Amino acid sequence: MAALRKILFFFLSTVLLFAGCDEFGGAAGGDERNPNSDSDGNSVELPAITPFIKGDTVSRTLLVYLMAENSISSDLSKDFAEIKDGAYALSDDVRLFVYFDNSDTERLPALYQYHPHKGELIENVVYTFEEDVCSSDTVVLGQVLDLIFEDYPTEAFDLVMGSHADGWIPYSKKSAPSRIIGIDNGKNSYSDEIVRTIEVDELAELLERLPLKVDRLMFDACLMQGIEVAYALRDVADWIIGSPAEIPAYGAPYDEVVPKFLNHSCSVEDVMAEYKIAYDNIYSAVVLSAVRTSCLQELANVTFQYVNKYFGASAVNDYSTSLAYVPEKAPSYPSYYDLNSVMLKFLDETEYMQWKIAFDKAVPYIMVSNSRTVWSALSRRMITVGGDCGAVSAYFPQDKTANHSFNQNFRATEWYHAAGWDEAGW
Repeated sequence: MAALRKILFFFLSTVLLFAGCDEFGGAAGGDERNPNSDSDGNSVELPAITPFIKGDTVSRTLLVYLMAENSISSDLSKDFAEIKDGAYALSDDVRLFVYFDNSDTERLPALYQYHPHKGELIENVVYTFEEDVCSSDTVVLGQVLDLIFEDYPTEAFDLVMGSHADGWIPYSKKSAPSRIIGIDNGKNSYSDEIVRTIEVDELAELLERLPLKVDRLMFDACLMQGIEVAYALRDVADWIIGSPAEIPAYGAPYDEVVPKFLNHSCSVEDVMAEYKIAYDNIYSAVVLSAVRTSCLQELANVTFQYVNKYFGASAVNDYSTSLAYVPEKAPSYPSYYDLNSVMLKFLDETEYMQWKIAFDKAVPYIMVSNSRTVWSALSRRMITVGGDCGAVSAYFPQDKTANHSFNQNFRATEWYHAAGWDEAGW
């Protein structure tokens, strides 16, 4: 299977390379234009350590992919600085790459590598694009992955994606694809107008072609920890870390998170713990969970037993007392109901206990920072997170007329079929 993944990946690499040349006017085939250079284009001599040597295999690689050409450009620029602070703690058998594209007209999108050496942080500009590409496009993400996997082999791979996001739902502009991750306005401005977004399904197809499965995929972006998203990515990542709610613009504490990702003794729970420490003394909480994707099919099978019984198309359900991460916005916006909260309310005790066993296997780690009040900018209100929080959202279709477009898009998700929503008449 690993060999097949490798063949498929490099086949796609070739396709993406030519697509990138045609669309953007510059190939992403290597770092020949700027070998061993710094961010100013000056030639530098890199230390002869494994992370910088092409062809040498390391134990783990982390790529932080920041799509910052939008309204949170300045916040993600601060995250970029935090990442470099965190890089000082890395050992010599790991690699850290950062792709960064913000609204700075003087800085072209580039792939950077950072590693400490003799007390200093060394920067290697692996590749600089020749013009302002659309970072929220799988073609560009594919080119970045090519640059890493063609020259820098690794035994394990983690991916962090930072930007705006909407989870599984369509962006408000009709020209945009649905289930979005990332916004790039194409104008080097702070606008959230978009050129292209990365769809969840497209991301799954791209990551499927990597020569190895992603170990931990983290979304430092709003509303990404939905069951529809996690289920779509179940075959390409072992763990998915994210929030079912909105994340404040300052995002992850990268100076602490990056060393945890690249420390062999640290788990997904350790990564989440750094989030908690950072937000525990802030008035607005952060909700996070880690999904173990190998258990999602079991959760889908158990959920299937109750969807038609309690949530069929003829049912008239009151979800008002269930935890919602974007409350009171329907039908103009989904409510992003907490999956556990809804199932706790509607299933009887025995049914819920059976369902919860499967849920706990799939979602073994949940974190809510101390204040337990989450700000929803979309709803313009604070949300109190109670004990029914499962930290994974889900769409529960309602009113076929008022929610027609959302119901239609929900049908395009794999979760819709796996959990029995089609058989329930939706």
